[in-house]
Amino acid sequence: MQPMFIMQGRVMWSFDYEMAQIAPGYKMMSGLTGIGGPLHHHRGLIALSSTELIIEGDNDEEDEFLSISLSAISELYHGYDDVYQAYSVKNAGLFWQPLRITFYSAPNQLQTIYLIVDYLGMITQNKKWYYALTEMLAED
Repeated sequence: MQPMFIMQGRVMWSFDYEMAQIAPGYKMMSGLTGIGGPLHHHRGLIALSSTELIIEGDNDEEDEFLSISLSAISELYHGYDDVYQAYSVKNAGLFWQPLRITFYSAPNQLQTIYLIVDYLGMITQNKKWYYALTEMLAED
């Protein structure tokens, strides 16, 4: 039996170490042109259940599947930072901000992922997902 999903969508994502490897000049050109959409390394589907966040890549590769327990999330942030900067996004990030999730992938091992959910030109559903996750994390 499949779990009941509270929310589902399309997602683009990158880990913090992947974003950090992108040259600043490339980030700036990406923001100026906006060709190819926002900077990201993976695409796929995202789903939220009452206990976990599931991300599955369009490729059938093992590293493109994430199951993040909500109890493993240590930080949730909606906005730009020193890794995913506003100048790397078309229109200097005026219309949307990435969703950053820091979580424990193993005991004492934190990972950070940047999500862009349901990107449609100049808008995303990141704020909607941020509020839903914030509410669910507050219940724990």
